[in-house]
Amino acid sequence: MDVLPTGDLGYLAYLLVFAAAAAGCLSGAWQARRQVSLPGVRRGLAGLLSASGLWALCHAGMLLSPGLGLKVAFYEAGLTVGFGTVFAWLWLCSAYSRRALHRRPSVRWAAFAVFAAVTLTKLTNPWHGLYFSAELSAVPFRHLEVDHHVIYWLTSGLSYALAVVGFFMLSEPLRRAQVGGGKLAGLFALTALPLGANAVGYATPYLVDLSHEPVGVAAFALGALALRGNPSGGNRKESCLEEASRAGREERPSLVLSAGGRIQNYNRAAAEVFPALRREPPQGETSQEGTPPEGILQEEKTLQEEEIAGRHLEEALPRLARALEVEKINREGSGKEGLGEEALSEDALNGKMLDEGMPDEETLEVAGAGGEARYYRPVESQAGPGAGRLVVLQDVTERELRRRERASRLEAISDSMPGLAFEFRAGPGGERSVEFIGEEAESFLGLSSSPEGFYEEFSYRQFAERVPEGHREAFLQSVEEAVEGRSAWRHEFPFERPGGERIWLLGSAELEEDEGSAETGALFRGLLLDITRRREAERRREKVVSRVTDGIIEVGPEWQVTLVNDQAEAAYGMTEEEMLGRNVWELFSEMEGTEFEKVYREAMRFREPAEIEGYYSGMGEWFDVQVYPNEDGGLSFCFRVITDRKKRERSLRKRREKIEALYEASGSFLQATSRQEVSARIHGVLEDVFGYPFCHTGFLEGETIVPRQTEAAPGLAMPKPEPRPKSGDTVAARALRAGEAVVAEQTRHLDNPISYGDLRAAAGVPIGNHGAIVIGRAEEGRFDQTDLHLLEVLGAYAALVVGRVEREERLRSAKNEAEEASRMKTAFLANMSHEIRTPLTSILGFADMIGEEVEGTSRSEIDLPALREFAGLIEHSGERLMETLTGVLNLSRLEAGEMDLSPEPACLSEQARQLARELRPQAEEKGLELQVEAGAAPIRVWADEGGLQIVIRNLLSNAIKYTEEGGVTVRTYREDRDQEDGHPQEDSWAVLEVEDTGIGMDPEVAEDLFEPFRQASEGFGREYEGTGLGLAVTCRATERMEGSIEVDTEKGEGTCFTVWLPQASGSQESTSPADEDIIPADGDIFPAD
Repeated sequence: MDVLPTGDLGYLAYLLVFAAAAAGCLSGAWQARRQVSLPGVRRGLAGLLSASGLWALCHAGMLLSPGLGLKVAFYEAGLTVGFGTVFAWLWLCSAYSRRALHRRPSVRWAAFAVFAAVTLTKLTNPWHGLYFSAELSAVPFRHLEVDHHVIYWLTSGLSYALAVVGFFMLSEPLRRAQVGGGKLAGLFALTALPLGANAVGYATPYLVDLSHEPVGVAAFALGALALRGNPSGGNRKESCLEEASRAGREERPSLVLSAGGRIQNYNRAAAEVFPALRREPPQGETSQEGTPPEGILQEEKTLQEEEIAGRHLEEALPRLARALEVEKINREGSGKEGLGEEALSEDALNGKMLDEGMPDEETLEVAGAGGEARYYRPVESQAGPGAGRLVVLQDVTERELRRRERASRLEAISDSMPGLAFEFRAGPGGERSVEFIGEEAESFLGLSSSPEGFYEEFSYRQFAERVPEGHREAFLQSVEEAVEGRSAWRHEFPFERPGGERIWLLGSAELEEDEGSAETGALFRGLLLDITRRREAERRREKVVSRVTDGIIEVGPEWQVTLVNDQAEAAYGMTEEEMLGRNVWELFSEMEGTEFEKVYREAMRFREPAEIEGYYSGMGEWFDVQVYPNEDGGLSFCFRVITDRKKRERSLRKRREKIEALYEASGSFLQATSRQEVSARIHGVLEDVFGYPFCHTGFLEGETIVPRQTEAAPGLAMPKPEPRPKSGDTVAARALRAGEAVVAEQTRHLDNPISYGDLRAAAGVPIGNHGAIVIGRAEEGRFDQTDLHLLEVLGAYAALVVGRVEREERLRSAKNEAEEASRMKTAFLANMSHEIRTPLTSILGFADMIGEEVEGTSRSEIDLPALREFAGLIEHSGERLMETLTGVLNLSRLEAGEMDLSPEPACLSEQARQLARELRPQAEEKGLELQVEAGAAPIRVWADEGGLQIVIRNLLSNAIKYTEEGGVTVRTYREDRDQEDGHPQEDSWAVLEVEDTGIGMDPEVAEDLFEPFRQASEGFGREYEGTGLGLAVTCRATERMEGSIEVDTEKGEGTCFTVWLPQASGSQESTSPADEDIIPADGDIFPAD
């Protein structure tokens, strides 16, 4: 990295100068934006200062940059910004001198083109080197030495030439503002500083050979910002650049006032109008400005010994102050705001507003150089709150004299004319004013006479407000059309007098060509006539005529037209003059040979009224005609054009036909049993009802829309539809996602790779969430909204049918699966029982034989205990398998209806005791107490004895299996009618209860216990062995015997199964369980030990 020459005094001086120039310019730009109120001047000066500051910053950055590349980059950036100062300078000069070149688009574009071309040349210099070349130099300190080439000198010459143009634009307004020549020369000499520095740097080693323009431009810009003049001819109170600008660039008399109303500056023209502004009084005057001719007010006293600048306007020029106050009041009364910043900088200072003549203006009468009366109109502009005010005096002497002469002439004319004469003025900026001439204004419009007694001024806005609201817009529009077209004005309108009375006026006016122009506005002179009586008569007549809305034509005996009304003229497109006297068959030649001719000739021949409704091809319209014979021997035709009605009828008929066809087609949808049939019926409706050349249906499968059916008109080139994703940009996908009709007026705008062939427009409607219907045609554009609504109805109905078809398919499939599973299960159980039961029978038989043989064999030959143990195990396992298969077989037979359960009387208590004895060993083995609680009297049931044993055995086996301690109790009793817990079905039931103190279970789990293969604990980790078929078989057997079973259980508390079976007739009454004796099987209680 290069070391910066911070120890060199020249380097530090250069760095300090450029840094100070940058800081001063940027600070000046901020100050200009805050203090300069003229927008054009403010923008130009702020731009000049900002660009100069950035240019100086670029030079400072170049000095601070350590390497050649960075120095060159800063230098190129400075060149680009520096060239921009030229255009900011030109903008300032144009705005300051009121030439407005900066506002013209052509000038702006030309400047932009020049700036772009030069900037492009500078920025691309590293590639072509046509602008400059650079290297590092050690004298007077290490810096960037630039060798400028031809293009640089050309652009520099162009820059100075453009700057000179700006000087010429700026010198004249500064001179008018009485800025001294020495100050002007000193200001312009500031720009010569960089030229001398450049020359010294180029020719000697004492200065750096680079552009010093940022310093010169900064000095000039800051000097211009602080520019001061001497408006009062030598006194020391001075004004700044903005006041010099406002006063100096106006050729007309102008004064600059502060926001508080003090005089800050004025030009020479103002001093010529007001002698009080000149230092020495004119010849022949002492203490007064001059003696005006007779009838002219005396001017203000000359303040010869006092200062004018800095004094209040009311004190220095009181009549001008009063005129400005009246002007302000007139503006506020007309609803106008003071001129804003843009008006001040553009329109007001360019003279557009001042020359046009404003309504309600206040004139100031002063004495001219020759003693004649001169009239001036003061116009004040303000740049914003707190900003200075510019007062420009417009010489309106000629216009004021013409106005006075015209007023006298019009007053004389209006006295001899009916109505009320008026003058209407339209300014180019939207200003409008009206003057009424003559004493009739008071009685005509309800206005008071003017002080002069010969005309009345009434603001245009106030006059328009008197026009009722319903007619005001038409009135204003008629006025604006006349102004814009510079044509005569004529309009009838109502007017409300101040007392509330409404009258009708007819206004007419002609444009005075010699009194106005496009720049100054337009002057109209005319009359207002009271037509209230005529309007009332017309209103009554129109009320009668309005009842006859038909066209009327009458013809004579020779078919010549004798009468035509306005409606007939409008219908036939011909005037009454064109039709009267002509033969009707000549006028309407296409009528010959039609039904119209036949009906008309019969009505003429038989003199009978007739009526016909038909289409007349000669005019392409439908007519409803009534024909009546008239007294002259001809016919009267009353007719109406009913084409629109026919179109509506045809449209309604088509719509009704489509709805009816759609309704009829809805019946066929009910017969559809598949998506294919639904698609076919949709296409049938599309073809019969809508008739679009392209129809397509697709159904959703997963996330893909699969085409189902496509039909296209012959000759319509269409690619074969392919499956498309639901997320794609197709019409069908859009409709599915939107859930409503979607229209693609131009298929080429769809973002997908599909080639649509001749299809130019398409629309899609969803079939619920199942698919979509797509229609299309070969022309781009919209689709009929009625068709789209009907298609949405069709899609919604199809969605219902598809949903129903899908549900039926799912139900049908589920039913088939269930039936197949049931069939396979039954076959499996039957086969398994048959295949396993046979070998198990053999196993059990052989085990029994082994046991018998062992009993008679010598102990010395075999291990008899082991053999017995093995034989016992074989027997036990065989019995267990037999029980399992028996349960499976019983369930299979019960579900298949193959188990023969023949009900007969049986003793429930005896069966309970017997089965308890059989299962006693199992209970004793687990240390459980098994009790049977049965009365002495037998309880007989109507049931199959084998089924009853299955029920009791399974319940007891389950109770013993799931009980680890405590006991199992079996109860039998008869349930009486008056029992509190009586069964809800019948009164005479035999009840079996099996209660244990086992593990119990959750009541929620108990609801599924009677289903096959269900246990309290299931899966590979279950605690107890078994197939889960016992309770299922018990439930099925109980139900087959017309009984019922219930369970009452609580986890950890035990379980109680209750079985109700029909009681056999004639059975003896049993006592309640609470009153019965506890009788154990075989007369004893089965203890656990």
